[in-house]
Amino acid sequence: MRRIVIGHNDSGKTQVLSDANIDPITIALLPGAKVHRMWELDDLPTLPVTNVQAAANGTYFPGPGGLRFGLISIPPGLSYAPPSDVSAEAMAAAVAEADAKLPGMLATFDEAQEGIHTTQTVDFVIVLSGEGRLRTDDGVDLPLRPGDCLIQNGSAHGWFNDGPEPFVFCYTLCGADSGSGD
Repeated sequence: MRRIVIGHNDSGKTQVLSDANIDPITIALLPGAKVHRMWELDDLPTLPVTNVQAAANGTYFPGPGGLRFGLISIPPGLSYAPPSDVSAEAMAAAVAEADAKLPGMLATFDEAQEGIHTTQTVDFVIVLSGEGRLRTDDGVDLPLRPGDCLIQNGSAHGWFNDGPEPFVFCYTLCGADSGSGD
């Protein structure tokens, strides 16, 4: 996926700061899924931007005030359940890979409900291609098609694709305060 970053040069004129392809992240636990981590901030941005900002702290989901922007492609028939014939060693390696490539992602999943996860984020999602569905923790399935926009407010949800082609969506995740006073 091509990422173009526009900012300013030292004299304040607009310039292209970066024009490069961003390789997708893939993990063995979600075969065929692709995550493009396009732009990530852990702090409030400041302007003008004169260089490509350093990568965020590495966690997949942002903390309060942080931001993540990217794309996800979910292949047809993706299952969140590991195959029954996977050895304990292979499973440990797959979990370690997921933790290394998408830190903190696995901790958001509910082990009792396939694919359901909860994050401390407000998510803005636009479906780009394919057809999929969002499932809530109480089993409600919301069909999603290209052009659909979804605002998800820290609620438990999971992404599924029952169609014949990849289900691709763009996301912006805004880190939110839990409101618990912790």
